[in-house]
Amino acid sequence: MYKKIIRETALICDKVTDAINKRNRGILNQFNCKSYCPGEDVLIDILNKLVIEIKDVEPECSIRINRELQGLRTSNCLNPFSFGAIVALVSVLKMKYLADFRESKKIFISHSSKDKYIVNSFIKEILKVGCGFKDNEIFCTLDSNSIRTGDDFREKIIENMRQCDYILLFLSENYNSSDVCKNEMGAAWALNGKRILPFVLPGISFEQMGFLNVVKQGAYITDKAKLDEFYQELCDNYELKPDWITYNKSKDDFINILCK
Repeated sequence: MYKKIIRETALICDKVTDAINKRNRGILNQFNCKSYCPGEDVLIDILNKLVIEIKDVEPECSIRINRELQGLRTSNCLNPFSFGAIVALVSVLKMKYLADFRESKKIFISHSSKDKYIVNSFIKEILKVGCGFKDNEIFCTLDSNSIRTGDDFREKIIENMRQCDYILLFLSENYNSSDVCKNEMGAAWALNGKRILPFVLPGISFEQMGFLNVVKQGAYITDKAKLDEFYQELCDNYELKPDWITYNKSKDDFINILCK
């Protein structure tokens, strides 16, 4: 996810900047500088990855970084003007996307209320027990506290979609026949900077979902390998220490619940 690559790029830029500053102050000679610094190849490689990752959420920034990359390498070290521009752009991305990063976990659950048994099981076994998420880090309308009496339902949905990092779509026949669910899906795809993960529930195939068939990157909710990928991505993105023993137990409990 782009937040992870922004964080990695910022760390490498900081290390390169520190090495250059130490060399300019005479603390490091050229040989020690090269051994102390991550290196031009490492910097250019991470910047190329960053350009690809942010091209949809930050197209102008992606284009500018790519332009500066063309003149970044010199015979001695780095072009100071190109590198300075890149550091400034990465700093903007860091301030925009990584502020209070560890404290801002948020997942939005888009579902049909008729699938509440599966959705509640997923939230309990996968998100809470397996991944360690708290109630206030998950927005799901099945939670009676998610929308209070008197709140505008539509405004609360959009507000929480905007605040989240992930939007999980629980696709089913019930979902496909619900106008509210379809509207949530449309709103999800319209938002920038969100990781949208469609999960297909038992009893339906991609081919049966009509217009929802476009979401080919979806995964079946019973696919253990895809659930593992999801867990690893959350750990990477939120800097969580993986606990595969606990997670695998919760995953198996969830699959067993669906197979009953």
